Amino acid sequence: TCLIGADFYQEGVKAGEYLIRKADSLGLDRVNIVEITGTVNSTPMRQRQAGFADAIAGDERMHVLESIDGDFIKSRGAECMKMFLEEYGDEIDVVYSHNDEMTLGAIPVIEEAGLVPGKDIVVISIDGGQDAIDVLKQGKINCIVECTPRLGKEVMETVIRLKNGETVEKTIHPDEEVFSDEQDLTNLAPRGY
Repeated sequence: TCLIGADFYQEGVKAGEYLIRKADSLGLDRVNIVEITGTVNSTPMRQRQAGFADAIAGDERMHVLESIDGDFIKSRGAECMKMFLEEYGDEIDVVYSHNDEMTLGAIPVIEEAGLVPGKDIVVISIDGGQDAIDVLKQGKINCIVECTPRLGKEVMETVIRLKNGETVEKTIHPDEEVFSDEQDLTNLAPRGY
């Protein structure tokens, strides 16, 4: 009857829009980006990549140096970051990671290379779980685009509407936020996941 779930494309767009604002605030003339993607050809991977690419397409400062499949796994995020640093070193301005697990894998690798995540390399992630939010609050992640697992309310409201014979939208997306160093996150409620 309908799809209830995250808008992966918009998550990528929000990540790209944040990066443009960040580049403006830092006064950057060129932005070298490495991308740790989710599992190859998965819907979240394709749509997050496309949304990000479309958001930054009109900005000549933006250059994606390379994208590597991190398979949505923490250990692969670390491996990808290692490969990026070996290949590009301090040319990297930004790491765009398709989920928090891979991001949390990449951060220690950045630190081991003597660089400061969140300062020397801008770190952008997607998901918004508590572990990553805590690291964002420490300043080691700059931006997290939310991908909420909390779909129960939308599901139940939609089921009741269908049961009552009402028509529903073909696609229903939950409201998802962006958490970043542009905000005061001190009073952000615990995520619950």
